[in-house]
Amino acid sequence: MIRSRSGPLSSWFGRLSADLRASILMILAFTLYSAMSVFMRMIGDRIGVPQVILVRQIMALILLAPLFWAGRAVVLHPTGLWLHLARGVLAVGAMACGLTAILHIPFADATTIGMSDALITTALAALILREPVGWRRWTATGVGFVGVLVMIRPFGAGFDAFALVALAGAAFGAASLIALRLGSAHDSTATVMFWQGLVVTGLAAPLALLQWVTPTWAEAGILLVMGVIFTAGNWLLTVAIRLGRASSIAPLGYLRLLMMAATGWVIYAEVPSVATVLGGALVLASATYTLGRNAARAPTVPPPLPPTLP
Repeated sequence: MIRSRSGPLSSWFGRLSADLRASILMILAFTLYSAMSVFMRMIGDRIGVPQVILVRQIMALILLAPLFWAGRAVVLHPTGLWLHLARGVLAVGAMACGLTAILHIPFADATTIGMSDALITTALAALILREPVGWRRWTATGVGFVGVLVMIRPFGAGFDAFALVALAGAAFGAASLIALRLGSAHDSTATVMFWQGLVVTGLAAPLALLQWVTPTWAEAGILLVMGVIFTAGNWLLTVAIRLGRASSIAPLGYLRLLMMAATGWVIYAEVPSVATVLGGALVLASATYTLGRNAARAPTVPPPLPPTLP
């Protein structure tokens, strides 16, 4: 006799540990991010970044409309509205920089530099929030920034200004998390996504309309797919962060880098340079250590909300 409407796959998934379920969801999210990066390059020579941001954010609002409607009593009365507005502004900066970097520098470089947001968050938390940061975490943060400098090569012949754009995107993402931490009240994920979505749409619309390019049918299809991917990736990452411990899922950053590097190598023949490998190893090692130590030392708090997607 059937006892539940859930299928065998959902039943199997439910029996897994929370950390393993979170890991699977994050891997799926990383897969979607890789696909979105490829789609961005497919249309990026004609469709501007603001237009891409606008279309995929409108798609996200449409797809999540049933969720917003079901929780409208809470969504329309946020306890930290100014935080959501600030987060939306910072999200536009992070998205614009992240997508621009993907268009101009190898996937591996853009991904690794973008993952330095964990290091920037640590520094900002100490300087702005006055959170105690011990010498071990300061050392790890310093090592990570050395890795970023190795990759960017600001004084070498291989310097690429778009690497700084990727770093700016990481800074915007880190500032977004700091804006969230400035308040003690935490609204639901639906509330955060709704208000952030409105702000992103409102800021991206004027820029997109100024340089609007009517997409071909193929480009329109890609834009719609990117909107679905953006929404699904955001949802998967949100659930993963809420399910798993930071110390358990942080090392998956290595897998994200490998997936993006493999995508760039297979599709675009992008071979990571020695500087990328060395600098990336320093960034990922220091970020993983920092996240793991934060998780081990931090008191129990409400689960973090999703970081900004590229």
